[in-house]
Amino acid sequence: MTVHKNHAIFLVQFGTLTRGHQMTPKKIGPYIGVTGFMSKAEVDEARSVIPQGANHRLMAGYLMSSKTLAGQQNKWPGRYPKKEAIRDLLVDDEGVLNLVHYNTDEPETLCSQLVEMTELAGPHLDGFQLNIAWPRISELEDYRCLYPDKFIVLQVGKIAMTQVGLSDFELTVGAYTDLIDAILIDASEGIGKPLNAAVASDYLWEIVNLGIGLGVAGGLGPRTLDLIEPLIRQFRSDLSIDAEGRLRTPQPEDNLCLDAMKAYISGSFLMFEFLT
Repeated sequence: MTVHKNHAIFLVQFGTLTRGHQMTPKKIGPYIGVTGFMSKAEVDEARSVIPQGANHRLMAGYLMSSKTLAGQQNKWPGRYPKKEAIRDLLVDDEGVLNLVHYNTDEPETLCSQLVEMTELAGPHLDGFQLNIAWPRISELEDYRCLYPDKFIVLQVGKIAMTQVGLSDFELTVGAYTDLIDAILIDASEGIGKPLNAAVASDYLWEIVNLGIGLGVAGGLGPRTLDLIEPLIRQFRSDLSIDAEGRLRTPQPEDNLCLDAMKAYISGSFLMFEFLT
C-alpha cells in the first residue's frame, strides 16, 4: 500500500482522517493489561475492579493474527476470537485502552492487514500491540499516516531480543519512535514464563530517554506480582504491565479465569499506589 504522506498530514492538521473518520484524541498509557478477552462480559468483570481516580488505564487485549484475519482457526482457539466478533467486544470507556494484539505470517503487507483489522474493529479500537519482531518501518509509516490517532505498542519478545542485543537496542528502537507509542518487553510467549526483572530493567533503561511508554510482561498473575516490584520502584507510575498465560484455566479448556484476573488487576493497582 502506498500512502501520500503530505495529503495525510494535511488531513490531520484540519481535524480529519483519511477514509472520512473524524480525528479523536489518542488514548495513551500507562496501563494495567489483560490479554485474551473473548467476551464483553469478561471485560465488564475486569472493569468492575478498576479503582476510582486510578493513574493507569485498563488495557483490554484482544488476540488476532493473519490466520484469524483470514477466517482460519489457530492453535489457541480459547484466546483468539473470530474476526467478526471483535467489534462487539470493544467497550466505549475512557478508562479502557482497547488494543488488538496482532501477529502475522506476512509482515510485508502489515499495513493493509492493520487497515483491514481497524475497519473490522470499528470506532472503539484504540490501537494495536504488534507481536512482530522489528516490523518494516515503511509499513508502520503507511499505517501511521492513515490512523495517527491509534496507540501502537511494539512488543519486544524473545526473537526480537535475540536479533538485537542490549548494545544496539537504543539505536534500533530509536528508528521506530515516530511510529510507535510504547515498547513492551516480553519474552514469555503468552505461556506464563516468568519475567526476568533484571534483564527487563537493563533494556528499559536503554530507551528511557526516547519519549515512548515503557512496559513489561511475563508470568504475571495474582501470585507473581512480586516480579514487578523492583521495576515499579525504578520506573514508578510510568510503567505499564500486561498478563495473559497465568490468568488462564488449564489446557485444554484455556479459558480466562475471572477470579485470577480480578485479583491480578486489583493487586496491581494497589501495588502501583503503594510503591509510587
